[in-house]
Amino acid sequence: MRYVECGEIRTSALGFGCGSVMGRVGRKDSLRAMAAAWEAGVTLFDTARSYGYGEAEGLLGEFLLFKREQAVVVTKFGILPKPMTAWKRFAKPVVRGVLRVAPEIRDLVRKGIVGEMSAGHFDVATLRLSLEESLRQLRTDYVDVLLVHEAPETVYRQDDLMAGLEKVVREGKARRTGVASTPKTAAYGWATKLPAIGALQFPAFFLGPSRWEQEHVGTKFMMVNHVFGGVLYAQQAMKLLAAMRKDEDIDAGLRAKLDGDLRERLAEIAFAAVVRATKAHVVVASMLKPENLQANLVGIESERFSEDDVAAITRRLSILGTWR
Repeated sequence: MRYVECGEIRTSALGFGCGSVMGRVGRKDSLRAMAAAWEAGVTLFDTARSYGYGEAEGLLGEFLLFKREQAVVVTKFGILPKPMTAWKRFAKPVVRGVLRVAPEIRDLVRKGIVGEMSAGHFDVATLRLSLEESLRQLRTDYVDVLLVHEAPETVYRQDDLMAGLEKVVREGKARRTGVASTPKTAAYGWATKLPAIGALQFPAFFLGPSRWEQEHVGTKFMMVNHVFGGVLYAQQAMKLLAAMRKDEDIDAGLRAKLDGDLRERLAEIAFAAVVRATKAHVVVASMLKPENLQANLVGIESERFSEDDVAAITRRLSILGTWR
């Protein structure tokens, strides 16, 4: 596993995304996936107060018992989970089964889950209450990174919230604070000198990640997620990569590099594209399936594809595919 450093934070360059923990993926499979990632050297776990109907942090805290000092824990506040009714709790295993055989409906299910949350709580009172509950669920007295979840650009102008985040760091309840939002909103945080903004997380689709100015590299702890754009985009990309292997208009040496497991090749290409463009320290990805963990492990350490290779491949995929 490749490790990275940013100030006081040292962690794996690959982060375990907990977005589906205790939601789409149940307790047993989630714990198994966390254990496999940990054994492979993954030390950063990215969660939120809202994940898994509010239950993801609790399971992560259980898993990290006796491991906490070796782990880097990232959590978020601002989106509050609503209490789950008895019938929805009963229905969760059924929905998980349906998603296994029909992954194309995942976006519809996600929209339904988002509808069960209360978003946009970016006030100091919510910050304090949410953080205390996160610490309780995670069974720890501090988190490494606390982020404002899906924050709008206006949060940077909320002086009381920025002061509240600084106070959290002074109290030792978070080592760093910052924002998890869109690339555009993150870009404001990237350039700001606000002490409260020491970390950023944003989606970076591998065919069009935002680029950042070189002089800012290393000043803030940077995490990217949603690198593949979702399950359907990843499936489409792998089909196109398979077709490229047989395309004689493409350099034979590049086609040879595309041989092998398509999941691994896609991860190598995607991670190289986003890390080079954004200079991110960590790529947060879903690793709840063994095959995805394996592909991500290969992708994060790979040097198979040069910058020119990646540019040629992503350009070709952009021409061939129908993307967002």
